[in-house]
Amino acid sequence: AISLIVASGGESALAGNYRSSASVYLAGTAGLEEARGRMLPSNSDYFNSTVAGFMPASGPLAVGQVRYILNPAPGEALGSLLTTYPDTEYATEFGVAPVSANVKTIASVSTVTSGGTTYSGPLFKWVRINAATEKSLKTDVNNDAVLDALIALYYDSGHTPLPSLVVTATPPSTAKQALEITALAVLPNGSRKTMQYVVAPQTFNLSFPSALTLSGKNIAFSGANSNVYYANGTDGTGNPPAVSGCTPNPLTSLPAIGVTEPLGGNGNRTAVAAGLPRPDHYTGAGLATPSVSDTISLNPALQTPASLNTLVQSISQFATVITPTPPSGGLLGTATNSDLPTSSATNPATVVVNGNLNVSSYVGYGLLVVTGNFAYDGNSGWKGIILVVGDGTTTFTGSGGGNQEFDGAIFVASIKDTSGNLLSQLGNVGFDISGGGGNGVYYNSCWINSAQPTLTYTLLSFRELQ
Repeated sequence: AISLIVASGGESALAGNYRSSASVYLAGTAGLEEARGRMLPSNSDYFNSTVAGFMPASGPLAVGQVRYILNPAPGEALGSLLTTYPDTEYATEFGVAPVSANVKTIASVSTVTSGGTTYSGPLFKWVRINAATEKSLKTDVNNDAVLDALIALYYDSGHTPLPSLVVTATPPSTAKQALEITALAVLPNGSRKTMQYVVAPQTFNLSFPSALTLSGKNIAFSGANSNVYYANGTDGTGNPPAVSGCTPNPLTSLPAIGVTEPLGGNGNRTAVAAGLPRPDHYTGAGLATPSVSDTISLNPALQTPASLNTLVQSISQFATVITPTPPSGGLLGTATNSDLPTSSATNPATVVVNGNLNVSSYVGYGLLVVTGNFAYDGNSGWKGIILVVGDGTTTFTGSGGGNQEFDGAIFVASIKDTSGNLLSQLGNVGFDISGGGGNGVYYNSCWINSAQPTLTYTLLSFRELQ
């Protein structure tokens, strides 16, 4: 009888320990996932919507900068939570505690009140977000026998031979910063666990074969007469603002203009070259001027009407603004400056114009999709990506003098007929800037990558620390 009692007590203890272990694990995971989700601008609880500048809108989170989500239990004070439950793991990773001036905190959204009743969320105490380094991960990424504590790690999807972490002060445009997300969970019975993700942002991973790409069955082209208009496919030419944490590679040089030839031959290349009043103003890829190529390779998302339509729908899910409101009958509307959001070099936007777009003296930053025709004046420009994918014969038109430019990449194609039906192959394209057009188009890999919204934060690793 005594043995049965002892055995029963042992089983109860084991069951209790398992429940505690599972509960604290789930609480810690909930904290990690709250942080991973709230870093996305598309999330309704996005950090920067609550505390402006909590996370960098563009560019990296500097090494030494620390962000905490605080989640006190009922009766615990938010302001003293890090004193009650200190983050000793940070000093273990970096050798020193975080500098208070570099710390920002924000409240968790896991506890909610509805109908006068408060529902407490998972029992994690805090979640920390910081730049990952070799020292913090205790991993010698570049095999130099030194665990660097000062240079942030990046995840390079274009690394050869395989995607991997890289440690460099000048990351390539294909690299995204690796961040640590660390959570401490503590149960009322004293069970506790510290857990950590290493994550990196995932984007649409769009790439372009030239500064200006025209993809269509037939291309009508009229270039600029202006002496100040240039198109250059060498990375980083032009005069755009810098993208924090990214350096263009001038060894990357692409055609100034790329065209496709779905009908065979070289008719589109010939038409574009013939439409350039100043052919020596189009340079790149080591080609003789004008630098126009019809041997380009398109990113899979840009190859067909179906793939482009899917891309537009996907981008729309992450758009900062979708405009204008379609008029009755489903016809294309026309948007102007006033319909576009405020954007900047440090706060790029994702804009989808369901129809035509006419802008004047407007400079935008980010990813712009136009599903109709695009018209601008010489005092307008864009830093990032422009996709003009319209109906019928899609046109890209510039008029009037000015001193603005386009930095990043422009892609123009027709994917639907005039009734809005998806085409089986790309239609006709018109490009006419004979009346002006500003200072030109310049390929810039940093702006191409900065323009693309973060879709999610990919999990690179997970570990239980304590």
